[in-house]
Amino acid sequence: MRPAEKIKELLKKSTITVDPGADDRMLSDVLDRFNRRKRQAGGDRSIWRIIMQSKMTKLTTAAALIVAVLLGMQYFTGSIDGTSPAWADVIQPILNARTAIYTIVVGQQEDAPEIHDMVSGSRIRRMLAGQDTISVIDLAEARVLTLNQEDMFAVYVDLKGLPEMPESYLETLKNKITMLEEHPAFVVEELEMKEINGRMATGFHARCPGAEITIWADAETALPVIIEQKSGQVAVTLKDFQFDADMDPSLFSMEVPQGYEVKQTEIDLFGSTEEDFIEGLRLMAEVIFDGEFPDGIAIEDVIKQGPMMGEKIKALGISKDEQLEIGLKLQRGILFTRFFKGQGKWHYAGNGVKLGDAETAIFWYRPQGSKKYHVIYGDLTVKEFAPKDMPDSLEVEPIASPDDIGYQQWANPTFVGSQKDFWHVTGPDEILAKSLIMLTKGPEDSTVMPINLPYSSGYLTQATLGDIEIPFDRLAAGRYELHLPAEQLLAGQTKLQCLWTLPLDALEKVDNGYRTVLKSLIPVFSYRLVIVLESGSGFEHSKDPTKQRLTPFSWNSGNATEYFGSCGITIRPSNQ
Repeated sequence: MRPAEKIKELLKKSTITVDPGADDRMLSDVLDRFNRRKRQAGGDRSIWRIIMQSKMTKLTTAAALIVAVLLGMQYFTGSIDGTSPAWADVIQPILNARTAIYTIVVGQQEDAPEIHDMVSGSRIRRMLAGQDTISVIDLAEARVLTLNQEDMFAVYVDLKGLPEMPESYLETLKNKITMLEEHPAFVVEELEMKEINGRMATGFHARCPGAEITIWADAETALPVIIEQKSGQVAVTLKDFQFDADMDPSLFSMEVPQGYEVKQTEIDLFGSTEEDFIEGLRLMAEVIFDGEFPDGIAIEDVIKQGPMMGEKIKALGISKDEQLEIGLKLQRGILFTRFFKGQGKWHYAGNGVKLGDAETAIFWYRPQGSKKYHVIYGDLTVKEFAPKDMPDSLEVEPIASPDDIGYQQWANPTFVGSQKDFWHVTGPDEILAKSLIMLTKGPEDSTVMPINLPYSSGYLTQATLGDIEIPFDRLAAGRYELHLPAEQLLAGQTKLQCLWTLPLDALEKVDNGYRTVLKSLIPVFSYRLVIVLESGSGFEHSKDPTKQRLTPFSWNSGNATEYFGSCGITIRPSNQ
């Protein structure tokens, strides 16, 4: 439902236009938690940490703009002489911003393409430098209108996968400032001041697994000058910021001008599969690149290739509906790498490889949760390899983990981390539980960690941090305080093990076994429960008596919590 020229534009726009809304999903994860992270008035001039990790998503463009401003503003809430202006006074110019304008540079090459964004309310007007196509993105309606002015052609694209948005995109982000607290896997480094465009700027480099951002803010105004961000394998630079610029509302109209031919389609931003990607590679080789795979498939490559793609499709002499179908298939393939859901990095080596070459690997990656790599060859077949069996010529890297960041102190009074529970059913009367906790953050001024067992009838018997046994006090039924050694925590010894007992009859008896409360000992970002049936326990798995282990519950999120509801445990006495 789109002409070749429009396919050209939608191809390049689809990978870019989706950024703000889709990436806002990730920003929301962070900006949903702020209240407890404001600095106390008066003293601390060091920057607080507000970078984010995307489990589902990537760092945002417009969202990073707001985060950058906050980073800069917060840094200057403390002054040399120790006085501190009120937080509200410092951030008021940003909180009052009605509109924003900025430039996005995609990639790091000298000829990297530039995108110009204008933001007003829930709508973004986007233009690619040197092109005659305009896109208006309505995040509240999850819809994009793309206008090709030369061909008088318009396409409405409904975006599946965007979260619901209120009427103002900027206001959405700014409202969430009041609920922000740090992400647990975050590290920030303050950089020395330097001159940028004739003005002194202060820099901050922040990182967490899978993403990093460097922000340079004007030393006098604390407004952002340059933002350099990497999320996965996507690198962008934001610059030329303007706030509260007067903009004609008609620039953001979703109405198609008279005389335009109109088509409509939809894109599922997060629905691209490996099969979609392979089909996109096939079309690139067959239709666009004369039987060879492209030089590159990163976002910046696709943007540069866009005009040529459009001309190639147009030259096929097929109908606009057929052109649209090709364009949509190419887009779905592009979204696979744009919103990459695998572990670690993806690798592409198809430059100059001919379609049908069964001996040459052109793409490899490790799917999320998989123990093996998927390797795509030039004939578009897929082979699986364990990491140790990967061909020597193919680059692989260790998978990053939030635990790699190490332990950090923060102003929040709570300890947070991740937890795995192993409940060993030893007989008809008792469960011996082992809780393995990886601590990621703890309070700055205390090493006394409270824990709460999921049942008041449980009893803590031992706690160890690494090889050190930890003293603890029992406060009440199921409630304890652990006295952690600060020096070991700060040295990176953050693996805590708690052994405790629980009577089996504390669990609710149901028809197919038992039902248990799901609760971690401290607030956690991931929790997993494993049931282990010990030999001689007299119990078996209800559905598969040969099983000794079952995992009835697993959870992870960007928000730390202690309660996860309840779940069934399908075990029964083995004599049934």
